[in-house]
Amino acid sequence: MSSAKTEIISLLSDVNREGISSVISYLHHSSYFTDHCHHHHRYEGGLAEHSLDVYYRMREMAPELNDESCRIVALLHDLCTSHLDGYNEVGHHHHGQRSVELLDTLGLELNEDERLAISKHMHHVPTEELNEHTLLWNCLHQCDSMSARI
Repeated sequence: MSSAKTEIISLLSDVNREGISSVISYLHHSSYFTDHCHHHHRYEGGLAEHSLDVYYRMREMAPELNDESCRIVALLHDLCTSHLDGYNEVGHHHHGQRSVELLDTLGLELNEDERLAISKHMHHVPTEELNEHTLLWNCLHQCDSMSARI
């Protein structure tokens, strides 16, 4: 098992949330740990390594954010870019929203801030919208962008 896979499974196993076991099962059976990202981390295992990098960047940038929420949004924001028969047609929106819909299908209980962060992680948070409910989104967006540039 790769170190990224071991670490991601360990981080998610500590999440105390309805549906997390279904998500972990999906990760094991899907291409999540072998896939690459579309425009960066274009090598086998790149998706998992990118997601793990985003998590560590979020913890460094905003240690005050809830760690469980950071684990969920960082490690699962690009979930829909992985593949597994029976789940490939979930959602018909942009990939952030499709990841939310896939997590809903898997039964993961997301709070509204997590849902917003994952759904809109590709979009900059307008200054006038910065508030306590957009902090997670803002942090995920910035860390995802930084990770994509390495």
